[in-house]
Amino acid sequence: MKCHWCGINENIPFVCNYCGESFCDLHRIPMNHSCVNLKQYMQNRQRRMQAGDEDQHSLHSFSSRIRIKSSKTELLHLGIATLLVTAVGLSLNSYRYISWQFITIFVSAFLVHELAHKFLAQFYGSWAEFRGQLYGLLITAISAIPIIPFKFIAPGAVMVGLTDRNRFGRVALIGPLTNLVMGFAFLLLYNLNQSSYFFVAGASFNGWIAMFNLLPFGVLDGQKIFEWNKVVWISTMALAMLLFILSQRIR
Repeated sequence: MKCHWCGINENIPFVCNYCGESFCDLHRIPMNHSCVNLKQYMQNRQRRMQAGDEDQHSLHSFSSRIRIKSSKTELLHLGIATLLVTAVGLSLNSYRYISWQFITIFVSAFLVHELAHKFLAQFYGSWAEFRGQLYGLLITAISAIPIIPFKFIAPGAVMVGLTDRNRFGRVALIGPLTNLVMGFAFLLLYNLNQSSYFFVAGASFNGWIAMFNLLPFGVLDGQKIFEWNKVVWISTMALAMLLFILSQRIR
């Protein structure tokens, strides 16, 4: 389908909730395609911002700002992407070891990462949904073949409509941070129970996911974080490398 604004072919188009037309990723936000109902969009956006600014310290305000919204399209894309990421994780051992523990590790490393992006963006009042990208899905699927030495996990991303630079940077950062938290938690659990190899695998996989997403290029989180705050990027990448190295030494 072609973008209604620029005419570019889009395999997975975005439908504007205000005018009903289909757009590419670049022009999906009403402001970027001069939406015929732009005034309504701006009024709704202003109301959300005002609602978020009032009584920020109260529980009522906090709960009103977090309104988890999704769609059938997002759930479908997330489901496909999660299956592919799980397959890549299992391919690291050539599918020789398949268990609910390993599946839980791979699913959580990807799903919690993406949902963290989504929930923080929605907390800031932005539209946010995961969308698979055709080339990313194909490369991730190829990476699930055991003989492929380099694994590439980028089946899609959470699309957001934030224009504030600091908030956009924080939304990009929170994904890798969840992997770091889970990874170091797995290391701690291993130190408490050194008989469980699953904890080491969880630390290693989360460390690898964090490092990969922090690479400063393309559509990865690392590019957004690097442009936002280089000190934060260096610190986060150092922690990701430390997590991965520690888990590999245990293995």
